[in-house]
Amino acid sequence: MTLQRDDFEYAGLNSRKDLQVEMGNVVLPSAPAMAEQVTDIPAMYGNQFNGTNFTSRTISIPVSIYCADNQDKFNQTMHNLSGLLLSDDPMDNGKEYPLVFGFEPKVTYWGHITAISDPAPINPGMYDMTLTITFVQSDPRATLPQVEKPLNNGLNTITVDGTARTAPVIQVVPKRPLKYIGFNLNGGQFGLGPESPEDQATAVQPDISVLNDPVASMAMWTNDANAISGIKTDDNYKFQGSAEINNDTSVMKVAIVNGKKDFGKIPAAQQGAPWIAQLIGILG
Repeated sequence: MTLQRDDFEYAGLNSRKDLQVEMGNVVLPSAPAMAEQVTDIPAMYGNQFNGTNFTSRTISIPVSIYCADNQDKFNQTMHNLSGLLLSDDPMDNGKEYPLVFGFEPKVTYWGHITAISDPAPINPGMYDMTLTITFVQSDPRATLPQVEKPLNNGLNTITVDGTARTAPVIQVVPKRPLKYIGFNLNGGQFGLGPESPEDQATAVQPDISVLNDPVASMAMWTNDANAISGIKTDDNYKFQGSAEINNDTSVMKVAIVNGKKDFGKIPAAQQGAPWIAQLIGILG
C-alpha cells in the first residue's frame, strides 16, 4: 500500500489502514541526545574533554482518532493501537522495527515504541481524540535505499547518498578454490581465511569434489543398449535417440544423423504415452 503524506508505517503496519489513526504534524529532531564527557583535574585551568556521547534519538508522532459519538469504535481502536504496537512476547523484547513516514518514503528509521500517551479529547463530549506515540532510535541514524554494485578489478568507488559514514556489506562468491581473500577498504586491510602462509598451505578443503561433468564431451555418457534397456516410464519403454556436443558452445544437443535430428526410431502409431521420443543419457 502506497503511503500518503500523512501516513506512517511501523513494523509493516499502516497507520491509516491497520491502526486506524491519522498522523499529525511530525517535527523530526535535529540531532540525537548528546552528553559531554569531561574530567575535572585538580589545579588545572579548565577541565579535560573526553569526547561527546551521541545516544538515542526520540521522534514524537502525534495521531488523531475520529469516532464522533461512537464509543465502541473508539474502544476498539484503542485496543488495536496498543495490541499492534506493543508485544507481550518475551522473544520480541529487545527487537527494533522500521519506521517510514509518507512525507519521506525513502528514509527508514529503526527503533522501538517507548510510550503511548493517554488520549485527550479534541471535541468535548465526543470520541474524537488525540495522543502521541513516542518512538526511540537506539542508533540515531536513518537509512536510505541499499546500493548494490559488483566489484571489478582494481579500485572500486561506491557513492551512496546521505551524510553519515556507511559500512559496506561485501559478498564473495568464489569461482575457484581459494585459501585466502583479502581486500583494502577505506585504507584498512581486511582478509578472510588463514593469515599465515603456513596455514594457507595446509588449509583443509571442507568439501570434496566427487563428480564434475561439465558436459563438454561424451566421455561420461553412454548409448549402450544394455545400460538403457531397463529405463522406462508409465510401464512402457521409450525410444532411444543419440546426442552430441556442439563444438561452438560445448552444449549437449540431439545428434544429427543423415542430416536430421536423431530422436530414435519413431513408431507409426502413438504407444500409450503423450510423447514418443526421449533423449536419455546415463553416466558411464
